[in-house]
Amino acid sequence: MEPEEDLASIVAAARAGSEDAWRRLVEAHQKTLIRLAWGLTGDRHLAADVAQETFVEAFVRIRQLRDDRAFGSWLWTIAVRTARRRRREPALPAPEGVDERTPEKELAGEELRRAADRALASLAPLYREALALAMDGKLSSAEAGKLLGCSAEAFRVRVHKARREVRRQLAGFLKE
Repeated sequence: MEPEEDLASIVAAARAGSEDAWRRLVEAHQKTLIRLAWGLTGDRHLAADVAQETFVEAFVRIRQLRDDRAFGSWLWTIAVRTARRRRREPALPAPEGVDERTPEKELAGEELRRAADRALASLAPLYREALALAMDGKLSSAEAGKLLGCSAEAFRVRVHKARREVRRQLAGFLKE
């Protein structure tokens, strides 16, 4: 997106009700937010839901944002809370008769993607959250630790343990 001063003016315009400003904020943060949500949930479909809910909540609460320049980290905070809430909700069963295995999906690394999804989903939430924030790379260790309620050092340890576990689970794919 634009420099920090520009971001602040776009956020201020969105707060004042500008649909164009809100659209620009969503477009600028959407891909990163979905990646973060996927890392937080370990499920691509749930990640899309979490991202959508995050944007809806941000839209409703934008007047509560104290510093327009902090929009990104404020949005990530909403995403982390939304993902935590959604993980506690019981999952809906898959519709009957839906077979996710098709020749097209088997091609182009679908097996690896599923293995990566399983590896992320198997992580304890505190490790998954830390890894997702580290993969995003927009926050410092101190900021990410504060967001997760731990020290910067504890955040770095969680990231290390999460990466080690994902590497272990994907070892068969990484050797190829």
